[in-house]
Amino acid sequence: MALVTWTDNLSVGVELIDNQHTVLFNTINELHDAMMKGQGRAKVGELLGMLLAYTRNHFSAEEALMEDAKYAGLATHRIEHCKLTKQVEWFVARHQQGDLTLSIELADFLSDWLKNHIQSVDQSYRPWLNKCGVY
Repeated sequence: MALVTWTDNLSVGVELIDNQHTVLFNTINELHDAMMKGQGRAKVGELLGMLLAYTRNHFSAEEALMEDAKYAGLATHRIEHCKLTKQVEWFVARHQQGDLTLSIELADFLSDWLKNHIQSVDQSYRPWLNKCGVY
């Protein structure tokens, strides 16, 4: 059973970004499923590698759209992206050092990312990008 489900009210109104956000939803659900089966620790390493690549690629794509549209909030948004990337890198480093207690913390982090970044911070650029013809 999925922990989080994508709904249209989470859309930022930009198809490319929405498609990328669904990857994050899938990651949360994969981790949750593994944890429910008692396999969270085994799944964390795989998901962290994917999450680090996702973070870098997604944020780069999102920022490029904002830059092209001359979005005034880009600098602030970049700071948020930098914070999230550093958090993912911190999880990766802990995992590489053998920390086996990451699955619950990682699930909480991803859930917080969903609630505070996608549902709040990302929604702020929607009107501007849509006004500039980015859908």
